[in-house]
Amino acid sequence: MERQVDLVIDPLRQEKVSLTLPLAFRRPVEDVREELGLAPSVDVTDPIVAKAVALAGAARRASPRIRFAVFGGIAHRMTCPASNDGALGLRHDVHDMDVAVLLREAREFQKFLSAVREDAGSALTFFETSGDRIYNSLSGGGRLRWHMAVAQEGAQIVLGTLDIVADAFQFCHRIDVRRDVEQASENGWTLSPTHLLLAKGQFIQRIPRENASSVPERVLVPFGKRQVVIGPEAKDVRDLLALLHDHEVGEGPQDVSTRELEALLADDWGLWRTLGLNLEMVSRSSILRGLVPAARERITGRLVVLRDLIARLAPKRRFAFLGGPWWQEVDTTPSVDSTVTVS
Repeated sequence: MERQVDLVIDPLRQEKVSLTLPLAFRRPVEDVREELGLAPSVDVTDPIVAKAVALAGAARRASPRIRFAVFGGIAHRMTCPASNDGALGLRHDVHDMDVAVLLREAREFQKFLSAVREDAGSALTFFETSGDRIYNSLSGGGRLRWHMAVAQEGAQIVLGTLDIVADAFQFCHRIDVRRDVEQASENGWTLSPTHLLLAKGQFIQRIPRENASSVPERVLVPFGKRQVVIGPEAKDVRDLLALLHDHEVGEGPQDVSTRELEALLADDWGLWRTLGLNLEMVSRSSILRGLVPAARERITGRLVVLRDLIARLAPKRRFAFLGGPWWQEVDTTPSVDSTVTVS
């Protein structure tokens, strides 16, 4: 039997969100997955993967104007069988959802989020906290944050974050994703394999040199006398490896496109440098070495192709960085606790 409850988001301010329990979908997610043409390997028993699939199905039924493309770990689950296969060693837990929209459609998409549970079920409950609203009002529309109810554990509800970017994936480097959003419904509701590679491969961060021993596999190169730069963490390495396991490097519709990489990297020394360092790090990763021989050889061959391509490009506009960071420093944005109490 359904019941209406309040989630206490902020006990001090008595901020609450109304929620219908139990969390449920109106339509079986397996049916939605088939309608969207997603592979049976997409594991909709994972609650957040199920939400992404159900959200795509609801958007498809709602209006042609509701367009979005998933990226991040969920996108790899939706497009890479290897990301769903626990035995292979590339699967990892996912806790949040990342989507890209068009800036001109961002307001319409947020209206859709606030109402989608009425048609698709309480498992698709999305909401803004007061902190989200402050963050979103200051972001200029380029990046937005919502929250979602993921699962119920006794008297508590597990929450996840919905991170929304508009027009461009802009963290350490900027990647225009408007075409991916426009074509998402025909291409599995995710960014293209090329942009998924760049989204994971664009991460870079500097840390004090004395902290390097705590993340030895992630160290890329020294940065000045007192710092080093590090690359993606293990979960992102797994996603990169799964992508290269399941997508060839070439010019097929589901390939990592060498032509597109050439166009993007030829005039962007910073992104070229970061991606090159990160692919080198992935090539020597213990995660890659731990795979079964057939998977390791397939991925290694595709890494060689990508690294050879990057070595040939070498843009000439390095002088613009004058020895400083060649990437944009990214601040983390705190969100609400991962579990909240049912009032």
